[in-house]
This record gives sequence, C-alpha cells and structure tokens, in this order.
Amino acid sequence: MAEPKPAFQDLLSTHQSGHALAQSFYTNSDVFGHDVDEVFYKDWHLAGHISELALPGDYFLFEMLQESVIINRDDLGQIHGLANVCRHRGSRVCIEPRGNTKRFTCPYHAWAYNLDGSLFNARHLPPEIDRTKLGLRPIATHVFHGFIFVSFAQDPTSFAALHRDLDPILTPFGLARTKIAHRMVYPVKANWKLLVENYNECYHCATAHPEFSRSHPTHMAPDRVAPMNEAMQARSTACGIRTDYIDAIGSARPDHAPDYAYNRYSLYAGYKTGSQTGSALAPLLGDIKGYDGGASDLYVGILNPMLIYCDHAVVYRFIPIDKDHSAQEIIWMVHEDAQVGRDYDLDRLLWLWDLTTIADKKIIEKNQEGVNSRYYTPGPFVDMEAYAKRFVDSYLMSFKLDEID
Repeated sequence: MAEPKPAFQDLLSTHQSGHALAQSFYTNSDVFGHDVDEVFYKDWHLAGHISELALPGDYFLFEMLQESVIINRDDLGQIHGLANVCRHRGSRVCIEPRGNTKRFTCPYHAWAYNLDGSLFNARHLPPEIDRTKLGLRPIATHVFHGFIFVSFAQDPTSFAALHRDLDPILTPFGLARTKIAHRMVYPVKANWKLLVENYNECYHCATAHPEFSRSHPTHMAPDRVAPMNEAMQARSTACGIRTDYIDAIGSARPDHAPDYAYNRYSLYAGYKTGSQTGSALAPLLGDIKGYDGGASDLYVGILNPMLIYCDHAVVYRFIPIDKDHSAQEIIWMVHEDAQVGRDYDLDRLLWLWDLTTIADKKIIEKNQEGVNSRYYTPGPFVDMEAYAKRFVDSYLMSFKLDEID
C-alpha cells in the first residue's frame, strides 16, 4: 500500500519553535520528495575545485540523486556544467568519472559534443534538423574562490551578496590556490537532515569527540569561549586574517541569495591548527603571515560547510541518497605547491576529521534509530544548539506558503 501523503499544513502547524523536527520530516517519503524538489534541486552544491580542471579538456562528473553533470574546462579556459544526458535517446554520455578529452562521445550511437556542449556530429541525422538545438543542456555553475558550485534550479540564486560580503574575508586564504590532498566518503544510514543538524551543533562534542574537544573550545558555553576569541583578535590582525561575523542564513539571507555564513573562533592555547599535537600540518595558505591559533566556519548553501585553518581547509559535502540514507564526503585542501611526504604527512592531516566523522556516523545512525521509534517526540534545543535551530528554521522556509495555505 502506498504511503499516504502528509498534509504539510498540519505537519508544519505541529512544529514548536525552538524544538527539533517532528518524526515525519525524517521518515516520510513525501517529505523527502519535497526536499528533492525544493532543496536539493534548487540549492547550490559544491561539485569540485578548479585544481581538478587544470588543462583544457579536463572533466569530472558530479552526481546528485538521479542527475549527472559533466564539469569541464574548454579550450578557452571556460568552465562548463553540462547535463550528462545525450540529446538523441538519453544515454549517459560520459561514463568515466574523470579524465581529459577533446570532445564527448555518447557510447550508444556515437553522437559527439564539443567541450562547450554544442553538437559536433550526429551520424545520419537528416540535414533539415537544426543541430544548434541539440547540444547538451547547460547546468548552472559558479566558481567561488576556486570552488565549483552547481545548481539544477531554473532560476538559480545569485552569488553577488556572497562576493560582496565574503571576498574581503576569504581572499587572504587563497582558496583558489589550493588543491585536494585527499577525499573520503562516509555512508550514513540516516536522513540527510540529521547529518546537517549534527554538524551545526557542538553540544555533543565533549561526549562524542574528545579528540576534537582538546583543541576546539566550541563545546563550551559561549561566555567561556568569548574571552579566547577576544584574545585572538590581535593575532588574527597581525596574520592578515579578518574575524568578521556574518550570518545570512534563513530569514537573514538577502533576497535571491543562497544561505551563507562566516565565523572565526579561537582554538585552545598551544594549538596552531586542527592537529593532534597542535603543531602545524602543512604550509600556510594564501597570503596569511602566520598562525593566529584560530579556525573559520564557512557556509555556502546549507549542504556545503567548510572549516578553514591557517594551513589547510576541510570541506564537507552532505549527500542525500534517499530518505533513509545519506553520505558525508570530506575533502582536505592544502596549498597548491604543497607536496605530500615533503610538506605534509597525509595521516597527520586526516587524523582529526576522519576520526571525528567516523564517530559522527555512529551517533547519527543511533539518532535515526531513535527518531524512528513510536516514542520519539521533538525535544527543545539548548543554547549551544543555536546553529542547529538556525538550520531547522531555514529548512522550514523551503515549504512555500502556497503549499501550506
């Protein structure tokens, strides 16, 4: 028997502000269908980094649910996003996940496309058919400080406000002059919202992440962290790092912009970066002049948080699979000139966030098991879960008024 469609109006009316979401938000197929249409296919997604497209003809595939996008650099240096769907009978055009090519050729009937997506050749196609209308369909892309973002929306939101507010803050880190040191995917048997909520609060950190809590004070009450942040200000200024606080998520975001936020906070004394001992892990990023003993949280969209230290960056991707399954991809970025074995040790670089993400997987899956119970009721957020509440409030805005009137 088909699962009954929930009345979104009734579901939303039961939500109590300042509390977690009701069970159906995590378990109902129609809610997940809403998430696909109104969140995943409308938000911006981090697809990769320009360092992956160093040469003309370089490409990689970005996969999201049923969609596949060819991200490539053409002969003029332009970056394109192209739907990986042949305009003949719909076959996937690109099969290999990455590579270099002069053009894309469909493996089914050999229709060939130029790097900009225009049709190059279609065997036996009648001459009266307009070939200019049979190119691969373009997918919106935007390069933001070296990171390539993709949106499936017909009218994607604009990065103008992000460039205005974040360019002066991010430029010293030189994120466009980094490269991928390593990437790992961690499957999680849970709804995607539980992954995002977990990332957005450190109320659980002291219990679940003792290694993280030795270097990052974010598990403490705000009034205990504030003096450390104030002491960091002078160090940050000396290193050329700005400490602006920006919150443009949910009701605070500008019109026609994606969610974005930035915050820099102090690590514990003696920690230059997010390492096991506090010592440096890799060469300094960008134009930074030294270690201020801080870390930056950066959000571009709700599914793409980043953590920027002075010598490396850790990029999270939350990947929905279905209502019950998700994945966390972690990407470690280092200076473009850094060489493994000479400038950084890969195991030391990965240690903290690999360990932390494995622990997160366990607690999130147990969270999902509890949410599935008939005894689950949404509890209140505490002050240390303010950012989790911010995410929930932003997510609820995806339910348009015409859906709940």
